[in-house]
Amino acid sequence: MKKLKIKTHQMKNVYEGNHFFILSKGLNAGKPMEKPYPNCFVLFAKSEEEKNKLYWLCYSLWQGNFFRPFLTGSVIPFIRLGDLKTVIKNGYDKLELMIENLTSLLKPLRNFACTKLVPSNNCS
Repeated sequence: MKKLKIKTHQMKNVYEGNHFFILSKGLNAGKPMEKPYPNCFVLFAKSEEEKNKLYWLCYSLWQGNFFRPFLTGSVIPFIRLGDLKTVIKNGYDKLELMIENLTSLLKPLRNFACTKLVPSNNCS
């Protein structure tokens, strides 16, 4: 995966373009959000499609408690920026591999369906 652009959010800043926010403190650290809150990071994406993909990846990782092992702190747990990036990158790489594997598994099935079941010009 390419390098992620994630920064610590400053409440005085206003961001434009494709971005979303990720909580950095508390037991919900790692949770993606559309609106900024104190104690969060901001992730910048190159396109709306990439933003949506990363947002839902972060949501899935948060729901699956993948950020929990990286929480630090005894009173108010928090996640470090480097750990957040590592978890997201690993999740993204696994997602891409799963998509690639699924595509390679579906190709023979599609070829079979196009040649044996429904021979038409719609298969390409």
